[in-house]
Amino acid sequence: MKLSQARHYTLWQLWLLAIAVPLIIVLALLPARALLTTTDVAMLQLLWVTWVAQQTGQRWAIITTVSSVLLLDWFFVTPYYTLYVNHIDYLITFIVMLLLGIFIGRLSGRLRLELARTKKHMRQRQLLAGKTRQARFQAELEHSRAMLLRSISHDLRTPLATIMGASSMLADNELALSASEIREQAANIYRQSSLLSQHFDKVMELSRVQQPQHTLQLATLDVADVVSAAIGRREQLLSNQPMQIELTNTEHCLADSTLLEIALANMLENAVRHGAAPVTVNFSQADGYNYLSVSNAMAHQSKAQRDSGTGLGTAICKAVMQLHRGQFSLQSQADQTMLAQLRWPESITVATRSSRG
Repeated sequence: MKLSQARHYTLWQLWLLAIAVPLIIVLALLPARALLTTTDVAMLQLLWVTWVAQQTGQRWAIITTVSSVLLLDWFFVTPYYTLYVNHIDYLITFIVMLLLGIFIGRLSGRLRLELARTKKHMRQRQLLAGKTRQARFQAELEHSRAMLLRSISHDLRTPLATIMGASSMLADNELALSASEIREQAANIYRQSSLLSQHFDKVMELSRVQQPQHTLQLATLDVADVVSAAIGRREQLLSNQPMQIELTNTEHCLADSTLLEIALANMLENAVRHGAAPVTVNFSQADGYNYLSVSNAMAHQSKAQRDSGTGLGTAICKAVMQLHRGQFSLQSQADQTMLAQLRWPESITVATRSSRG
């Protein structure tokens, strides 16, 4: 990202954010050095890196990460006040922290770029749009931006901490780990890395369906094909899940194939993560509308809390239905059943998202 894109800050302010504030953070933590681990300090520093990435973009987030790593080494790694690293576990912690800082910076940079493109598109159409419509669209953009940044801070924190902790254990020569313990920590790293990858894919899905220049590619679809394609998008999660597919005699609908698959894939993922088997997929048509729903029994509260996230899947389904002039609903029924439903007209007028009233 170019420096000009960090237009809210002067050059000396950017250097202050990237160098001075990380120094203040480590100095504030210095009195508790005997109580804190390097992983604790690194996670606090990554919170600041996330904020810098949000405000200034990729380049300054990376600079902040590098300065934070150096300060962590200087003040919290023995021998103190040198850049010498005498244990490989510290080196692994530094490398993981640097890679995560770059990942956060790139993700936030992509978000800022998409937001800039959207605002440019708005300026090109502002002569044709009313003030009320513009205000509503701007509010949607800010809401999406805030959701993605909350997602970065919330959903990445636990996987990052687990990866860093497991890596440190594997690299610590003083810990005599058994073969089973080594496999367990390696499996932890793999699982949490998969979570990071899944979260990044979902952020990209939301970015795709919210493109203002996107036009629906309407076609008559075989609903069974849509269901199969949606399951394929979450194959690792859904391949062994028991499902019941209930279709009426009319098994075709008018919709954008890719977007409908994305929405259904997120509904199925939500059902599996927050509910119990089996999962039922139902499609029907009535009163000029298509209805595509996913239902299953509610899981125990402990599972729902453990798997909870920031709701990107719900935002994706809502965005897809807005493009189709329809609605997405998610509700718990009296019989302890979760029901997620897409509802859109059988006849749709093709229009770009930015022209939505």
